[in-house]
Amino acid sequence: MYSFKTDIDIKEYNKFIINYSMAPITQDYRWANVKSDWDNTLCALYKDDKIVGCALILIKKFPMNLKMIYIPKGFLTDYTNEEYIKEFTNGLKEYAKRIKAFIVKIDPLIAVNEDYYDTFIKKDTKESPKNYIVNKDIKIDNLKKYGWKHNGFKKNVGAYIQPRFNMAISLIDKDNNRLSEKDLLSHFKRNAKRYHGEFQTKRGVSFVCVHDNSYLDDFYRAIKSTEDRQGISLRSKEYFKKIMDSFKDDAYMYIARVNVDKFMKFLNHEIENEKDEALVNKYKEQLEDAKVAKEKYGNEISIAATLAILPPNKKGIKKVEYLYAGTFEEVFPYLNTNASVHINSFIEMLNNGYDYCDLEGVDGTLDDHLTKTKAKYNPVLLEFVGEFDLAINKFWYFIFSKFSVQLKKLYRLVKGR
Repeated sequence: MYSFKTDIDIKEYNKFIINYSMAPITQDYRWANVKSDWDNTLCALYKDDKIVGCALILIKKFPMNLKMIYIPKGFLTDYTNEEYIKEFTNGLKEYAKRIKAFIVKIDPLIAVNEDYYDTFIKKDTKESPKNYIVNKDIKIDNLKKYGWKHNGFKKNVGAYIQPRFNMAISLIDKDNNRLSEKDLLSHFKRNAKRYHGEFQTKRGVSFVCVHDNSYLDDFYRAIKSTEDRQGISLRSKEYFKKIMDSFKDDAYMYIARVNVDKFMKFLNHEIENEKDEALVNKYKEQLEDAKVAKEKYGNEISIAATLAILPPNKKGIKKVEYLYAGTFEEVFPYLNTNASVHINSFIEMLNNGYDYCDLEGVDGTLDDHLTKTKAKYNPVLLEFVGEFDLAINKFWYFIFSKFSVQLKKLYRLVKGR
C-alpha cells in the first residue's frame, strides 16, 4: 500500500536522506532557507508506512496565479523501481493539481556520460568511477513511461535551470576505493599543483577554513573581483550569508591569505641571493607591489576563496558541492592561490572520507573559461540527463514551453514597475 504525503516532519525526512547515496545539497531541507523567494514543502512516498522516496519541493509563483513546481536534483528514490516512479509521479500530480501548479520540473542526478576530462577529450584512457551512470537507461525509461517529458540534450550552460555538465574531482578510483593524497595530486596538471605547498608557505600564504560569517566580507570581495574581471553576475553578499547561516558546520568557507611582511622578507632574501638578473628584476617588481598592497589593504590580505557544502547523506557515495569561488586579483595574481586554496580543500575532504568534490557547471561545448579553470585538475566530467517536465495543465504548459523566454522578460518588466 502506497501513500504520498506533503509537509512531513524534518526529522522523518532526514532519516531517509541521510542514507540515500549521492544525495545533493539541493535536496537538503536547509536549501529551502537559501531559496527563500520560493515557497516549499517536504514530501515523501510511503510503502507500508515506510519512506521509499522523498523530495524538497520548491514552488515558484507567476502572474495570473500560475505556479511551477521544481525539485532540484531530485526527487530521491530508487529510479530503477518502476512502482516507485509510478507512485511518486501520481503523488506529485495530485499535489500539483491541488495547489494549481501547471508543471512539475525535475533534473535528476542521472548521468549519460561519466569520464575523466582528459579521457573525454581523448588525451588519456584512465577509467573514472561510474556511479552516476549506473542503470541510466532503465531510470530514464521509467520516467518517460509515466509521463515525464525529456527536454533534450542542450549543451549551453544556461539552457536549463541547472547546467547539464558538471566537473567533479574524484577522491576515489574506478572501483570506489579511496585515493591516497599522492594519487590525488597525480591527477592534477602541473600548472595547478606546482603552487601547492612550499611555494605558498615560503611567500607568507596561509589558509583558513570557517563555518560562519567571520570572513564573509573577504569572501565577497574575491567574488566581486571575479565578477568584474569576467563580466558576470553571481550572487549578493546576503545570499552567501544565507548559505552560511543555513548550513553552519556543513558549510566550508576556505580563504587563502597572504602575510605581506613575510612575503616581502621572502622577496628580499631572493633578491640578495638570486644570480639570474631577470628573476631579480621580477622579485623587485613584486616587492614594490607588496609595499603598495600593504599600504592599501593592510598586512593580512585575503586573496582567494571558495565555498563548499557537505552532502546531507552520511552513507553511500558522498559528494561535496563547491558552489562559488573567487580571486582578489588586484593583488599578487602571480601567487596563484586559487589553485592552492582548492587543492588544500580537496585534501581535507579526501581525509574526511568524501568521494567527490563537485566544482559544478561548465558549458557543454567545453570552450568556456570555467572549463579551462577546472580542467587543470583533470576532474570527472559528469554529463547529466537534464530536465524532465510533468505537464499538469496542458494549455499553460504549452504556453510556457513555447514562450518561456518572452514570459520571463514580461515578468521582469511587470515586476520592475
